[in-house]
Amino acid sequence: MWIALACAAVVLLFVIILYNNLVAARNNVKEAFAAIDVYLQQRFDALCNIAEAVVAYARHERETLNEITRLRNELAVMSDDEKVEAYRKSDRLVERLTLQVENYPDLKASDNFIHLQKTVNDLEEKLSASRRTYNARVNKYNTMIQMFPANMLAGALSFTPKELLEIDESKKQDVDLKSILRG
Repeated sequence: MWIALACAAVVLLFVIILYNNLVAARNNVKEAFAAIDVYLQQRFDALCNIAEAVVAYARHERETLNEITRLRNELAVMSDDEKVEAYRKSDRLVERLTLQVENYPDLKASDNFIHLQKTVNDLEEKLSASRRTYNARVNKYNTMIQMFPANMLAGALSFTPKELLEIDESKKQDVDLKSILRG
C-alpha cells in the first residue's frame, strides 16, 4: 500500500512540475510578445511623426499617414496574430515612407526629421532583438509541448503551439545595390 501511495505521489509531483514548467514557458512567450507590442506601439508613434513631417512638405502624402494612424489605433484591440500582421504592414509602410522622403531633400536635412529617423532606426533594432527573443522562447515552448511525456499533458490541458515571427519573403531577397545607387 505504501509503495502504491509513494508511486502516486511521485507521479503527481511529476505532473505538477511538468505543468508548472509548461505554464512558465507559455508566460515567457507572452512576456516576449508584450515587449514586441510595446516597441510596435512606439514604432507606430514614430512613424506617425515622420508621416506628419512628410505631409507637412507634401499634402498629397496623407494616405500613408492615415494608414499608419489607423494601424496604430487598432493595435489595442488586436489579437497577437493580428499584431504580427500589423507589424508586417508597418514594414511596408516604412518602405513607402522612405520612398516618399526621397522626393523632399529639404525634409531630409531637417534636424527634427533626422531625429525621427534615428528614433525609428533605434526602434527597428529593438524590434529585431525582441523578435529574436520571442522566436527563441516560442521555439523552446513548442519543443516542450511536443516532447514526450509533456506532449500528453500539454494536449490535454490545451497548450497549443505558437507561431514564429518570420520575415517577409521580399526582405529575404538579395538587394541590387547597383540599380539603387544609379537612381
